Amino acid sequence: MRKPRLGELLLEANLIDEVQLKIALEEQKLRGTRFGSTLIALHFIDENVLAAFLSRQLNMPCVSFNNVDVPPAALTKVPRGLALMYHAVPIKAQDRRLYVAMADPMDLETIEALEAHTKMVVVPMVAPQSSIEDALHRYYPEEKTGPEGSLGGELGLFPELVKEIEEMEVFGRQFRQIHDHLDRIEATLVELRALISERKVR
Repeated sequence: MRKPRLGELLLEANLIDEVQLKIALEEQKLRGTRFGSTLIALHFIDENVLAAFLSRQLNMPCVSFNNVDVPPAALTKVPRGLALMYHAVPIKAQDRRLYVAMADPMDLETIEALEAHTKMVVVPMVAPQSSIEDALHRYYPEEKTGPEGSLGGELGLFPELVKEIEEMEVFGRQFRQIHDHLDRIEATLVELRALISERKVR
């Protein structure tokens, strides 16, 4: 039996209407963003209302990063590139289980991708989208590039482009969206590098 989608659940709970659902689905296709993020961007639902709804609906705790001390051992399970790509923050690793804070814990694609990378069972937890973004900046600070633009870590492939955008004073949501797109591209390249390295070893 197919699991109900987020839009269907919100519609049944009268948190959005059918018109908003259709608009959000179309906008999601254009933006290539997650459904919950699209609803928030369109101001169809407040992120805290969405997080509280998912917490009740899925019977899982809503994470407050003000009250959580994330151990470094958990952060090392998910590289910065993947964390930014999937907007997911590992909270703790215990008994082959990785507890991960997500704005949309119904995102099976993200859960499966993280499980494939970590070889652990991912236990999703709910957190408001802005809290996730703040936590990503806090726990995965941007890495500096070395001489001649060489990488100090996994990311930083587009420093000049990011610099140009900053100089053009493109701030707020637009800059954040552009930066997120670059992070996703970089995360994909990181995964490709890992696959190529594994094949060379074999």
